[in-house]
Amino acid sequence: MGMGTGTRETSAAAVPQRRIEDERLITGRGQFVDDVRLPEGRPAMLHVAFVRSPYAHAEIGAVHVERARAQPGVVDVRSGADLAGALHPFEIGVPLPDLRKTERRPLAVGKARYVGDPMAVVLAESAEIAETARDLVEVDYTPLPAAVDVEAAAAPDAPLLYDDFDSNVAFEAPSGGGDIEAAFTEADRTVTLRLVNQRLAPSSLEPRACLFDYQPETGELHAWLSSQAVYGAREALAGVLDLDRAHIHVVSADVGGGFGSKTRFVGEEFVAAWLAVTRGRPVKWIETRSENLQTQTHGRGQVSYVEAAFTNDGLLLGLKVRTYADLGAFLTAISAMVPARVPSQLCGPYRVRAVEGRVVGVLTNKVPTAPYRGAGRPEAAYILERTMDRIAAELGLDAAEVRRRNLLAPDAFPYRTPTGLTYDSGNYQAVLDRALELADYQGWRARQRERRAANDPRQIGIGLATFIESTGGAMAGPGAPQEAATVRVMTDGTLLVESGVATNGQGHFTAFAQIAASVFDLPSSSVAVRMGDSDLPAFGFGTFGSRTLQTAGTAVHLAAEAAREKALHVAAERLEANPADLVIEGGKVMVRGVPGRAIGLGELARLVEEQPDLIAHEPPNRVNGAPIEGLAAWRDFAPPGTTFAFGAHVAVVEVDTETGEVRLVKMVAVDDCGRVLNPFLVEAQVRGGLAQGIGQALYEEAAYDAETGQPLGGTLLDYSLPTMTSVPAFVTDSVETPSPLNPLGAKGVGEAGTIGGPPAVVTAALDALAPLGITALDMPLTPRKVWSAIQAAKSESK
Repeated sequence: MGMGTGTRETSAAAVPQRRIEDERLITGRGQFVDDVRLPEGRPAMLHVAFVRSPYAHAEIGAVHVERARAQPGVVDVRSGADLAGALHPFEIGVPLPDLRKTERRPLAVGKARYVGDPMAVVLAESAEIAETARDLVEVDYTPLPAAVDVEAAAAPDAPLLYDDFDSNVAFEAPSGGGDIEAAFTEADRTVTLRLVNQRLAPSSLEPRACLFDYQPETGELHAWLSSQAVYGAREALAGVLDLDRAHIHVVSADVGGGFGSKTRFVGEEFVAAWLAVTRGRPVKWIETRSENLQTQTHGRGQVSYVEAAFTNDGLLLGLKVRTYADLGAFLTAISAMVPARVPSQLCGPYRVRAVEGRVVGVLTNKVPTAPYRGAGRPEAAYILERTMDRIAAELGLDAAEVRRRNLLAPDAFPYRTPTGLTYDSGNYQAVLDRALELADYQGWRARQRERRAANDPRQIGIGLATFIESTGGAMAGPGAPQEAATVRVMTDGTLLVESGVATNGQGHFTAFAQIAASVFDLPSSSVAVRMGDSDLPAFGFGTFGSRTLQTAGTAVHLAAEAAREKALHVAAERLEANPADLVIEGGKVMVRGVPGRAIGLGELARLVEEQPDLIAHEPPNRVNGAPIEGLAAWRDFAPPGTTFAFGAHVAVVEVDTETGEVRLVKMVAVDDCGRVLNPFLVEAQVRGGLAQGIGQALYEEAAYDAETGQPLGGTLLDYSLPTMTSVPAFVTDSVETPSPLNPLGAKGVGEAGTIGGPPAVVTAALDALAPLGITALDMPLTPRKVWSAIQAAKSESK
């Protein structure tokens, strides 16, 4: 992957190093939750299975557990009513004004509110026994009408999910900025659109998984999770189980994907943990694929009505957007955050004068929605990019030219949008130019004209997306650390990095080793990295929001710098030299210009172990108060603001007008994620995101029966995911405009593909179908859907 053009600062860490963490995984030596084996002497492990509602909405009567409880090997069976007094309800943490907070317990009490809602739990000596006994539990249900469609569920006469509310509307959040009335008054034209971001199932390779081991004799709870946030998991377990967090030890095992869905618990994990505590035996739960599709949180689920005001030369002046957000049956800790943040992102990379947004969060009889890769940014980008294409079509202008006219200029930064966001840096024009060049934009336009002139049934379409990606940003109150790390010089001269990150495969081991190694001028092979353990001298809010490198990576950088200064201080005393005259090369500290006067890093570490007072003592770390001993330093970092990455993606598709099939021919992605520390890691993140973005555009939808609320994709035979043959060979590149908000100059890129991919592919398909007068299609663009639109357009033209 090329380093691109643009402003760049040299860094020793900026090298295209291959990932160091993969050999163990690809040779079968990884340890996922299901691979964890407890030490000898621990009691035999128990397993759980959950009884789930077959109804989207129903009153819960008696739960008959006798037959299941009588089965050999069954240890316990509990219903939601049994656990109601034992486990605290979830805490809903998003501080939206007038938010109706739904009480949610780990097992349903009173009502089933979606298909798959957990009614009861079976605890048994094996997973097979638990699953067999689960089918013997009988629940008396009284089915109720279901609220399925998000807009219909918002109506006053819709079936109510919660009897103590007078509607299913959980919140209404108005937002925006600028003089919207003036923008529409000054506009030459307006256009309206109805746009849908369909529900998506995150579908990580590894479903949810947890193992809990409670030791009654010590009061310690050990947890192994497939998680994106080990410290958050510790806090949640402490709150729901009423345990001292100091007695809870959480380890994130190897994780087979999360994409936002493993940031918070939904409920079953609390039940498994409670059973481990009350039984004093280890308890494991591994979610099945069908459970994952039915009951793991979904992403997206928004319907937006857009009115755009623009001039005859294609300048977008103002946007009015009303969004119905499908929240599902209850609120997770951050369900409301995702749709509520969309209006603030609606200026995108453009000089929009004013935005008026209103989000209506609606409860429905479906599995809850929560963050999924992008978490509000893909929805905002889709709204904007579909709008920009419609403006271009209305005016008969080239889609790339309309975007070029609206993009912020390089000298506009830092730029404050009418909605209150501040963009730190950017060079948007350079990114767009590079994407168009790599895509051979003009060449494809010429081929498109040839196909149209020949009336070829396989029409070419070219689609664009230029977008922002807000990354990093404050996650806690003033003065509180977001991420913290310890860097330690070992007695063998190597370095140990201890980070609070719960890595999900993004390449953090490689990146953090590079960062620490560059500070000490060592090869990355001389750095070991530990993370994903709440007992480490570190801290982390979680691996999400494209934030980890710029926040946790900066913490590693700062800790490495501090450890280096300590090493130089000790070496200066031993070598009787001024610290300013010392350099570190080849694992030794030496006097500049006098190679014979040197001392090894390992010897310095041994000296500090023997004589701790050689260096100033680190204060106890701010997470658990433990001292930092040895030649080491702890540092935390909270960024002063949010960084804003930018991308320009180009898609070329071929649409078969006889079958409706949309074939992706070419996909080009050029991104500006600030300083690129490792091009291989950036490219991998962009490619993975593009695959998921293409999935939303062409294949994926967590669909439900409109009347009964039954999910229509209970297996991967029904829920379509992109495969290797579904995507072309991507072309990627980068332009670098370093962020001033962190010393690495880094911004995020982890969600770029899911933000830019869908609008680029959809606008390409609509571009191919433009001669037929087709201006609107909702994702996913399945052959049946596209073919039906083509037939309808042909019928209207007769």
